[in-house]
Amino acid sequence: MSLPLVLMRGLHTLVQKKTKHCRELVPIHSERSDDADAIRSSRFGKDHQGLMFGFCEHNGTRLNGFAIVVCLLSAGSLGAESPQNQPDNALQKRLRDDVTWLAAPEREGRGPGTKGIRAASAWIGQQFDEIGLESINGLREQSFTMTLEATLPKKQANHAEFVKMASDGSQEVSLPLKLGETFTPLAVGGSGVFDLPLVFAGYGITAPKQEYDDYEPLGKRVASKAALVLRQEPQKDNPHSVFNGNQATQHAALVRKIANASEHEAGAVVFCNDASATEPDALMDFRRAGGGENGRSMPVLQVSRSVVTDVIKQATGSSVAALEAEIDRTLEPQSQLLDGWRLRGEVTIQRQQTDAENIVGVIPGIGFAGGETGGRDVVVLGAHYDHLGYGDSNSLAPGTRAIHHGADDNASGTATLLEVARQLQAEGPFPRTIVFIAFAGEERGLLGSGYYAANPLLPLERTAAMVNLDMVGRLVDDKVIVHGTGTGTGLDKLVDTFTSQAGFGVAKEPGGFGPSDHSSFYARKIPVLHLFTGSHTDYHRPTDTADKVNYAGMARISLLVANVVRELATAIEPPAYLEVASKPFMGGGGDRPYFGSIPDFAKPGGGYAITGVSKKSPAAEAGLEGGDVIVRLGESAIAGLEDFDSALRKHKAGETVSVVVLRNGKEVTLQVTLGDPR
Repeated sequence: MSLPLVLMRGLHTLVQKKTKHCRELVPIHSERSDDADAIRSSRFGKDHQGLMFGFCEHNGTRLNGFAIVVCLLSAGSLGAESPQNQPDNALQKRLRDDVTWLAAPEREGRGPGTKGIRAASAWIGQQFDEIGLESINGLREQSFTMTLEATLPKKQANHAEFVKMASDGSQEVSLPLKLGETFTPLAVGGSGVFDLPLVFAGYGITAPKQEYDDYEPLGKRVASKAALVLRQEPQKDNPHSVFNGNQATQHAALVRKIANASEHEAGAVVFCNDASATEPDALMDFRRAGGGENGRSMPVLQVSRSVVTDVIKQATGSSVAALEAEIDRTLEPQSQLLDGWRLRGEVTIQRQQTDAENIVGVIPGIGFAGGETGGRDVVVLGAHYDHLGYGDSNSLAPGTRAIHHGADDNASGTATLLEVARQLQAEGPFPRTIVFIAFAGEERGLLGSGYYAANPLLPLERTAAMVNLDMVGRLVDDKVIVHGTGTGTGLDKLVDTFTSQAGFGVAKEPGGFGPSDHSSFYARKIPVLHLFTGSHTDYHRPTDTADKVNYAGMARISLLVANVVRELATAIEPPAYLEVASKPFMGGGGDRPYFGSIPDFAKPGGGYAITGVSKKSPAAEAGLEGGDVIVRLGESAIAGLEDFDSALRKHKAGETVSVVVLRNGKEVTLQVTLGDPR
């Protein structure tokens, strides 16, 4: 399951952790982190990613809390009752064998670009062949291109120094920086050569609600300069701080600070640890704030606190600690030009691309004897087969390079997909065509399902429903979680009927958006269901191994899913799409006004792409539509999801703002009246 985003790269969520000495956003089961809502788009960024950590903009709120939102699609009439089949040992053995193969060390965590995922792709195709599934137009694989994790190619291509220039233009002082010791580029930024004047921009925060703005003293003087920015927030140890007491706000996030600097037209961002850091000179991991999938061109670096202290002392006669203390005492920004000081250097970040494949198999339908389907004669069953490889920025074991086996996430869903295909192929054909898809690229922001939805092998207009399987291997207390029960007529009753027959308790959520592949279909107005057995402490860690999977539970779930898909494929009346009223998954939207867009995580970079808008939302009323790419909101240029979020927070409910979108290659300007926060 994708960890998300900013965004979303999927629709990922955060918890806030309070400690005695630290207040900042952290991912569950992770170390402390001020970049926990880095949007991956990722990725969801997959804030998702970035970590993919992120937020879902369609409900107008950043998600607070670790919610894995899952949908299971269903539809149709409830004519024939399915028998309460009990799984046999042979079924459990097949599931165990398949999960064990997919999660074996040889698969290398099925990370993008690895030999392991290529082997998994070929193996799934072979399984489809052996089961007897047909291809579509001779195609078993649907290939697309995705970007791998960013890398630093060589030391000589990444160098930097602080220099002090005399009034006559000569160089007085040089403070060279050493890669990996006193500075590091961050993958969230761009590449390039730079020679920029230096400004101290405090914490790099613009927070109208708190009446605090580090950039206010600088005005336009930060344009085309390197902004030196402290991590965290002011008054972080003060329980009475306007920044939510001891709890972190969104302003602590690295991606928020980067987006804010970009809005103020900074030429580069230089991060420095704040006074609370237990290791003041420790450097962040290169990918800490995300992998730069949104295509930001501005270089982003971190420099050790001791070097920054030296620069501040020579430039101002004060110290970083003194400036921090003054901000904490007065809550007044201490931002200023560092006269004569410049940042020079070059950053080169490589972003290697790789091919990925969705694997597709079909049981062709035979139609209804005398019934009309209205053209909706296809049911899709999907599960993603990719995972995190050796651990990327979505890992919840930071700093660990080890195989992330992904047994539950999502070898369990893939194995269940194969088992349902075996069951239904033996029974079929059915009136409707059943399409089985093993998606790639889900962990990077629903890339595979997003690509299929944009380039379907069978027209989406024919798709009656989509069922998604993600993390179905840890059944506890006979309880399954089903999202999407409100996305199509009859789905709620369908889920009740078949879960009851199978002896499952069920937790239902009506909405169709969440951090997995069903979202790509619901965004295109297709009813969806997603099945999930719950999160656990091994999620996105190397410890998600095959020995911890509940195979008896998986066997029962495979029979349940077969019953649901069979019903969808045979019921004369398909489920009609229903739009579920948007609501926060967890937590609230804070001070951000409601806009109502639905992110498209399969289109990173070049703006904020949307797959659609929520019904009766401000975006819908203004005329935005799926396929639009937002490139400007008000006075703010938008390069990606995090820019959009930052820009939106600068406005208030009731304001009418100008929004520029790219639509069919042309700029269109729309006026959006923002709604109340949700």
